[in-house]
Amino acid sequence: MSTEKTKLLVRGGQVYDHDGDVHKPAIADILIEGSDIIAVGANLPPEQTAGAAVLDAANHLVVPGMMNAHYHSHDTLCRGLFEEMTLEMWLLYTLPLQGNRSKEEVRLRTLVGALESLRCGVTTVQDMLGLIPLQEDYIDVVLDAYEEIGERVVFSPMVFDVPAIGMIRDRDLLPPEIQEMMGTKAGTAKDQLRILEDQLKRRPAGGLVHWAVAPFAPQRCSLDLLSGCADLAERHDLGIYTHMYETRSQAVIARERYGDYGGSFIGYVEEAGMLNHRFNIAHSVWITRDEMDRMAAANAGVVLNHNSNFKLKSGIAPTVDLRESGVRIALGCDNCSGSDVQNMFQSMKTYCQISAISEPTMGPQITHDAVRFATEGSARSACLDGVIGAIKPGYKADMMLLDLNDTAYLPFNSACRQLVYTETGRAIDNVIIDGRVVVKDRKVTTIDEAALREEVAFYMKGFIADHEDIVKSRASALPYMLEAHRRVWDTDVGMNRFMERAK
Repeated sequence: MSTEKTKLLVRGGQVYDHDGDVHKPAIADILIEGSDIIAVGANLPPEQTAGAAVLDAANHLVVPGMMNAHYHSHDTLCRGLFEEMTLEMWLLYTLPLQGNRSKEEVRLRTLVGALESLRCGVTTVQDMLGLIPLQEDYIDVVLDAYEEIGERVVFSPMVFDVPAIGMIRDRDLLPPEIQEMMGTKAGTAKDQLRILEDQLKRRPAGGLVHWAVAPFAPQRCSLDLLSGCADLAERHDLGIYTHMYETRSQAVIARERYGDYGGSFIGYVEEAGMLNHRFNIAHSVWITRDEMDRMAAANAGVVLNHNSNFKLKSGIAPTVDLRESGVRIALGCDNCSGSDVQNMFQSMKTYCQISAISEPTMGPQITHDAVRFATEGSARSACLDGVIGAIKPGYKADMMLLDLNDTAYLPFNSACRQLVYTETGRAIDNVIIDGRVVVKDRKVTTIDEAALREEVAFYMKGFIADHEDIVKSRASALPYMLEAHRRVWDTDVGMNRFMERAK
């Protein structure tokens, strides 16, 4: 059997280089052998490129594939179902749809999110998956679906040993039946850590599959679970992701319940041995400057998800302060029902716009930073720096080709600025992941997209019925949840993350 790797030559595109001219990238060829980039240059020798299939990239911008560093595939079928809800209220409706679903649904929802990602130039997703039951046959469904469609995944099923009701600050305000709706059960730290360890050995990282560790959130994890996750990540060289300071309620909980750790979730995870270069917090809306500085000193990172924070009324993350603190930054999209789209162009644009309205004086130009955060920065969050996130020899061949005939580039003045401020994903016509062309001339090559649409349309009839039953069953919880929310806003936390209303 021949072990010779296939060659692909991406010829004559303007290749985006983070360290080069980010406004007018140079024209170059990219030689791919197997899953790896072998050479990038304007005059690759014929003997090196001999036998390679050719993908014509003339009049195209060739950009590193983006990594969505915070994503949950468990609610892709909920797109368009919610608006005008706070995070805690939204969880009341979405948590039941994460657990005890059919394997058919788990496969479909994974493919739906991956398909959208491919079409938007997202070549890697960090799937922080709510998977109940957390067992290997369901894990196989998810990972097999990613391999089927050809999407790279940093996979981290969430673990927690404190029930979901622990996320409600005034949980005693809720009657027992309302607490049950939120969730009053959780697995043990020992059992969940054992499951993760077993899966890392059973389906080790390789090809399109990478692993990470995901304790749900500090308020849902004991010190034993957090320290176990830190140990697991250290032994297997993995990134760590958790939700932190997404809402004002979480800042209040930190101050009131975690006094032994300075009233700080950062102090709590530091006690567990987790505050290091592997550690990433999603959201960081209600983080203090002192906590940012502590994270930066530990080389820890944040994953900003402005669009979902806006929709779920969580507030505005302090983007300028985070950047000035030196904390690592990555970008994400979050849930399909929390931002309704898996599009990193939106994430990059919002990052820059929030920076602009956070500081009235002129600041540094940051569109090239936004592109870097959506690629290299996100890769770094998963301990995959040097593996993905750039078009360089030795990196995995993950990239997208954007047609410069699109009106987003008429005229074409700056690659980084127009990627951030004018691109929507519309110009993407080819996508390569792991050396494989997964989108060719705007057509997905790995799955039958029409068949997937038919499957989803058929399945949604039952799904919507389930959703409607959940909405009806939660009606009695609304007055209690609204009162709990009001009490949070009556508590001073020493900062504001909302725009002031007109006076």
